[in-house]
Amino acid sequence: METKKLGIMELKKKIQELEKFKFVLDYKINELRREVDPRNVKILELNEKATKMKSELKHFNRVNSNLTLIVQDMRMRQEGLKKELCEMTKHLAAQEQEKKLAADNVRQVFTQIEDFKRLKKAVISLYRFWVLNEHNQIRGDSTDVFEVQKLKRKQLENSVTVLRGRLNSISKNFAKENKRIVKENVVLI
Repeated sequence: METKKLGIMELKKKIQELEKFKFVLDYKINELRREVDPRNVKILELNEKATKMKSELKHFNRVNSNLTLIVQDMRMRQEGLKKELCEMTKHLAAQEQEKKLAADNVRQVFTQIEDFKRLKKAVISLYRFWVLNEHNQIRGDSTDVFEVQKLKRKQLENSVTVLRGRLNSISKNFAKENKRIVKENVVLI
């Protein structure tokens, strides 16, 4: 019986030691939890910031793609305006040649000023060439075309100024957001 009592006593001592050990382990576990909890909170905050930054990055990518589309559109319009300018320059050169031709014709008429019959023939031929010829009708149509082109050009210039303003405001906003993100990244690092 005594051996049983001794065995029971030893087991009680072991139980007490185990309870002490359990108390120490529980204390250490609680202490480690206290250390881990703030880190978990910080990890959650950093994850939230990362998701916000990812959404901002997506937004900036969309803005950037829109800006590239606007820039491409502006370049296409600029090319169109360059072509129109080239055509207008050619048309202006043709008008200058026409003006020189008319001036030469008038000078030739003035050389005949002393002889009335020759002057009359020269004036009549000048009248036939410049007034009765289709040449004048084409010039009349071209002035209507010029008016239409002037209106189109004004509209295009207005749209270019509006788009430039939008592009400037978007690029300023983009730069601000980019600086803000860089500052946040520096703080995070």
